[in-house]
Amino acid sequence: MSQEDPRAKGLIVGVCVVGFHHTRGPEVEYWIDETGKDQSARWANLPFQSLPDGSHSHEEDYSYFTLFYEPDEAETEKGERPTTYFGISCNRQIRTTELLYKSADVTRSTVQKSVVVVARKPIFGPIREKLAVVTRAYFLQGNFEDRTIINNLYENLVQLFQNGIGEVDLYNGMTLRELVYRFRWRTLVLFKALILEPRILFFGSNTELLCSSQFSLVSLIPGLIEHLEDSASPTLDSYEYTLKKSTSLRSSDRDSLLAFMGLPLQVFGKGGMFNPYTPLQQLEALTGEDTKFYLIGSTNSLLLSQKHKFADIIVNVDLNTVEILNPEFEAPLHLTSYDRKWIDSISHAVSETWPDEDTGRLGSVGFAGSEDYIRWQFEDYLMALLSSVKYDGYLTKYCGPPPPEALLPEIDGNPAVDFNLDWIEKWKSTNNFRIFQQFTDEELFDVVEPRHLSSGGISLEDVQRKVALQMQNFAPARDAIAKTFTTGSQKVSNAWGSFWAEIENMREKERLRREAQRQSQSGQASSSTAASQNNEKPSPSSAGSPSSQTSESSSTTSAGSSSKRTQHITLSSDPSYLSSWSRWALDKRRQALGNRKVSSSSRKSSPSPESSQEQQEPSSGFSKPVSGGSITPPGPAEDPKLTKAAAADNNMESSSEDDDEDDADNYVPLSSQEINPWKG
Repeated sequence: MSQEDPRAKGLIVGVCVVGFHHTRGPEVEYWIDETGKDQSARWANLPFQSLPDGSHSHEEDYSYFTLFYEPDEAETEKGERPTTYFGISCNRQIRTTELLYKSADVTRSTVQKSVVVVARKPIFGPIREKLAVVTRAYFLQGNFEDRTIINNLYENLVQLFQNGIGEVDLYNGMTLRELVYRFRWRTLVLFKALILEPRILFFGSNTELLCSSQFSLVSLIPGLIEHLEDSASPTLDSYEYTLKKSTSLRSSDRDSLLAFMGLPLQVFGKGGMFNPYTPLQQLEALTGEDTKFYLIGSTNSLLLSQKHKFADIIVNVDLNTVEILNPEFEAPLHLTSYDRKWIDSISHAVSETWPDEDTGRLGSVGFAGSEDYIRWQFEDYLMALLSSVKYDGYLTKYCGPPPPEALLPEIDGNPAVDFNLDWIEKWKSTNNFRIFQQFTDEELFDVVEPRHLSSGGISLEDVQRKVALQMQNFAPARDAIAKTFTTGSQKVSNAWGSFWAEIENMREKERLRREAQRQSQSGQASSSTAASQNNEKPSPSSAGSPSSQTSESSSTTSAGSSSKRTQHITLSSDPSYLSSWSRWALDKRRQALGNRKVSSSSRKSSPSPESSQEQQEPSSGFSKPVSGGSITPPGPAEDPKLTKAAAADNNMESSSEDDDEDDADNYVPLSSQEINPWKG
């Protein structure tokens, strides 16, 4: 569609350069237009809109904004009316060391400026391409006083649009696909919210993405991007006075169909305002009595700290979230199952054709998923919605159920239910609904079928598409869970490794301590035994006498027993101490058993005195202990078992401390029959 503008020759209002002064802040440094006069004084906020907050953190950034144009008396006499102008700026910065010429005002290490184009229509796409090239060249020349390239830009743009503009020029540069890809089903929530005329605040750190997202949302309403003349101020309402009710319809003409359906919906009429980038200097206009609703954008987090004061709905472009602050809009903006099914199909088509993050390749290139596809889908949806609202009003005219002949045979029930009745009731209280009702026919449903685009049941393909979308939504959470689990597993594994390493270290230290203690105690026992033997060594003169030998034997036995007792007492904390006491108890047990056997035999046989004297010695079972306290079982030599036991005892006494510990664990006591010397 080609649209001729009555002021097409003056479509480009002017081009200017805005710089940041170290004491005065942003200010217009140069202006060029067809009149040769500086008109920048008309817009006090233009310097702040062209140099957004936070733009110094980007090498290059763009800003889109609206300007309220109010003609003076001379212009009013010529037929000029208040309207909206549109500005686009490209801002960059450069180090002062790279400049070839520095003026006296340059006092900082960097210089920040922007080149601004002001137009009567939002033709940002074609302008942005040329503006980017000119701004880079302007900075590269290193001399901001030479503005020849700025003059050439203005002349080139005037010549480019002297023959008018077309629909492609208005939609060029929109990021509609990115809007749907980022917000998915929330795109429909924003679309329906825009029609309800709330206070919507877009927030983000990237100014260009912030502004282009709002223009993409506005472009979803058919024809609205071409009729934004009342969007810069809440006092503008000229569009309504130019409307006429359509009385004819040419079904083959899209413009005729849109006009008959009451499109575009004027969501920025009296009381409303649209400014993609709003500086803090314009906050006073947001809280004025004339401002009732708006769509604005900001990069300043100050507005988020007072979000309930400035917004009913906040859209965070950085986080891709939509937050409904005003409870009045919660129920109306709830999507029905048919709404969700419809927007999910569009989101799926965009995702399938979105470039892969790793390879950068498109999934499949075609009409489905393109910007034209998205825009036409929303156009069909809005027409079906308007037709269903008209049909709902037609049904409510009857006090009871309408007669069968008044109903559409192909429509079952009230199709407005599929679009959310709460939303319809809320829409009926808006200014754009009033205009829609005033300039449209009551029976639009005869032209466009009043049916939701997703009505007609759920197919297998719908289920598969929904599952695929759910898996896509779950993918980030799944990756986060897997990452957290891996990190946690590593931490737990490291903790257990450190714990067991400390345990093993403690065990090794304890083993070394015990070994050192055992060696120390063994050395002390050996020293004590050697000293005792040296002290008890007999003289050479008495070595051959029997008494000396007996005394030596008794002394040796006594010393050995004494040293062993001393060693056992000293090593009471060692397990060999218990082993020595076990042997002593066993000796006592043998003595007691021997006494009982001998006493029993004596009572039975009554031997003669001689025989009694011969048996007196074995009747006791054991010899008397020597002075050292050691008990030595003599046992009859002819009994091999008793001899074996005595040999075992001698071996046990002469063994080392470690052998005593092992014998104590493996020793098996002899039975009473094995130690009885008289059993034959």
